[in-house]
Amino acid sequence: MALRMTSPTKRPNSTSHQFIRRVPADILKVARNERVILHFPKSKVGPPLFIQPKLGDVVSFSLDTSDKLLAKVRTSIAVTQLERAYEALRLGPKNLSQRQIIALSGEIYRLYVDAFQENPGTPKDWASFKALNRAAREGRLDNLPSIGFSFPDENDIAASVFGEDLTEGVNALQPSNNPAAIERRFGGLVSWVLGLHAIIVDSEARGRLLTAVDQAVTDAAFALKRNADGDYSPDPKAARFPAFVQTGVVALQSLFEKWASERSPAASTQTTWRTAIKSLQTHVGHEDARRIRDTDLVSWKDELVAEGLAAKTINGSYLAAVNVLYRFAIDNKLLSENPAIGIRAATMNKAGTRMLPYSTEEVGRLLSMAEQKGTPRRRWLVWLAATSGARIGEIAQLWGSSIGREDGIDVMRIMPAPDGGSLKNEGSERTVPIHSAVVAAGFLEFVKQRGDGPLFYRRSSGKPAKTHASKGVTNHLASWIREQGFVDPRKAPNHALRHWWKSQAVEAEVQDSVADHIQGHAFKSVAGGYRHFGIETVAKAVEKIRLPRPPQPVVT
Repeated sequence: MALRMTSPTKRPNSTSHQFIRRVPADILKVARNERVILHFPKSKVGPPLFIQPKLGDVVSFSLDTSDKLLAKVRTSIAVTQLERAYEALRLGPKNLSQRQIIALSGEIYRLYVDAFQENPGTPKDWASFKALNRAAREGRLDNLPSIGFSFPDENDIAASVFGEDLTEGVNALQPSNNPAAIERRFGGLVSWVLGLHAIIVDSEARGRLLTAVDQAVTDAAFALKRNADGDYSPDPKAARFPAFVQTGVVALQSLFEKWASERSPAASTQTTWRTAIKSLQTHVGHEDARRIRDTDLVSWKDELVAEGLAAKTINGSYLAAVNVLYRFAIDNKLLSENPAIGIRAATMNKAGTRMLPYSTEEVGRLLSMAEQKGTPRRRWLVWLAATSGARIGEIAQLWGSSIGREDGIDVMRIMPAPDGGSLKNEGSERTVPIHSAVVAAGFLEFVKQRGDGPLFYRRSSGKPAKTHASKGVTNHLASWIREQGFVDPRKAPNHALRHWWKSQAVEAEVQDSVADHIQGHAFKSVAGGYRHFGIETVAKAVEKIRLPRPPQPVVT
């Protein structure tokens, strides 16, 4: 699906890129000349930015940057936030529960603490800030400065209004029930957090939220005043704010938990997908899968690109996770549309980046090093990988009970480890003959010593959500290989053995279909699923791969 997106432009008399977009007719009927608050968060390519453009026939404003990449990212974010604001206007006013109001005010608390705790200024800065908040809360002054998103430099204002003693100065002014002061002081923050969640409220709910935001931002000021005084102990009031949840929400995290409970994905997949979900929630500012639009995902994708993530990672992990979760939600009648369809980061295969196999000479050196310098576990991991083309992560899951004989041939049965292991896909499960050189070198004696349990790791927890113990074995082996001098970045320390085996299979004239079967590669066609190989045929192919030796002994 092709999306027509707004592009940043430039005016002849300005170096900054501009945003301009037509406002929908139905929105103009109810909100002409109204202002919307747009928040561009801090990223690796630019500082935060808050603006309040007015809605006319078009909405236009400066993106406050001459950098093309940052302008593109901010344009995508602006489109997303405007669509969210329009959605709120179309839905009309909502009522909010007490819990929702406190949760929304908590987002203001966190906004202030996160923004200023690193460099909180002086205690006097926050004393002045709190005094002005109190004056607004009690209606003692009408013409108070509005709170924004920049550091509150209000010492001079507070001193001119209240004098040196802030408390006595506030007390000296007559209190009133005039709501204008609190609206002027905190209204911008209230509008921002409501816009973040695409909510419009009636006057009664807005009044309650103004009161809650006043309390939250004042709590933040107390915490920041302590920070300015050198006290960074945890603020107990931070825990009083619950997470904001709209009624009828299809939460991304809950969606993931349901999917994971049915599919039992590998722990590494769960970790990667949780990272993707958290990233998306942070970008859109909420967790409701129903409210996420294709424009949200495009701006998220643009932000990930700007942060330097590779297109392969964005497409294969981040967008793939979202795509699968939406398909799952549709299949389970939780949602009706998948906004992730067709959204991808542009990819380009660059010369000099394709991963390479080890050379035969390098494999010979590695086999010798594993034999002479490695532990028994390292030795057999390397030797089994070099003679079978299997993934190290598959071999690392082998148990003693996985090693046996079929038709007089020694074999290893590659399958998920019984204590919670996993393989890449269904086709990865297979039986592979053990090369005679490995048998002759004493592998079966090693298996006998280890018993029926795991050959290469201590027993794992068996909990699917936790990384399987064999993963640590795989990572440690990769690090060890790098330490032995195999440092070419285009040759993955473990996987380059698999590439080498495939190349040797071609030279040994092993049929592609047999080689794919031995390595557990997916079938190239539906017909491939009907093809089966006898163990003798597979064993002959395995034996065709000759183990190289280094040209000279390894010095230890």
